[in-house]
Amino acid sequence: MRIKEPSAQVGYLLVVVIGVTLTVIPLMVVNFDLGFAWAVVSLIAAVAVAARTFRGREESDAPRPWWKMTSTRAGGIVLSALFLIQGVVTSLGALQSPNPPLVFVGGATWLTVAALYLSSAIRNRAVSP
Repeated sequence: MRIKEPSAQVGYLLVVVIGVTLTVIPLMVVNFDLGFAWAVVSLIAAVAVAARTFRGREESDAPRPWWKMTSTRAGGIVLSALFLIQGVVTSLGALQSPNPPLVFVGGATWLTVAALYLSSAIRNRAVSP
């Protein structure tokens, strides 16, 4: 399955954001560690699914190279910046959380996702005409 229509891509993102929010808040009320871990794991899964199924209108339905996370260089740069900011803010806020090591690992996870998107953007530029 490939998702090429922008409206379907936005719909997927809305379902993920709303679904994660509606599950994370009650979990964090019950147990911070469980809620935070669920948030990180579910969002990583959502990013992985989006990277493998979202396609640009000009992209074929053939499998992407393993490193390619977006169809354009600009998309990779924007998402890399978004996850970089999220990783830095999460890591800096770790000390004020109930479980600093867990939150720091979550921040490091977002920094890793940012690095993967940046790598994809750099490689997109290298292979593009």
